[in-house]
Amino acid sequence: MSVGILIITHGKTAAALLEEACFVHGKELDTVSSLEFMHSKDSTSIEQILSRIRQADSGDGVLVLTDLIGASPANMVAEALGKCHATMVTGVNLAMLIRAYNYRDQPLEKVARKASDGGKRAVEIFKP
Repeated sequence: MSVGILIITHGKTAAALLEEACFVHGKELDTVSSLEFMHSKDSTSIEQILSRIRQADSGDGVLVLTDLIGASPANMVAEALGKCHATMVTGVNLAMLIRAYNYRDQPLEKVARKASDGGKRAVEIFKP
């Protein structure tokens, strides 16, 4: 078994990250899914988030990657966390997603730490 990974972001960002991670790996990423958070009258609900987390959980928990800390997707995931076996890491980027996927066979907390560390290491400032 392995940790499931669910990416929840504003708009189509999650799907685009997943598509690019598949390109980098050269294959579809099993155990990874995405959910669009749309601000509208038919907005994503906590029940939908819980349902997707439960679908992604094969028994080892789910790492939920969100885009912005304090924004609606992350706030709703934070509210859902007490009702499922999941951990959230915010500030998702491609490096974070790839790192989480590469370590998905580890315990959930280690996958979360590896994802966070990988995402941070991918951020650098370059000047001419």
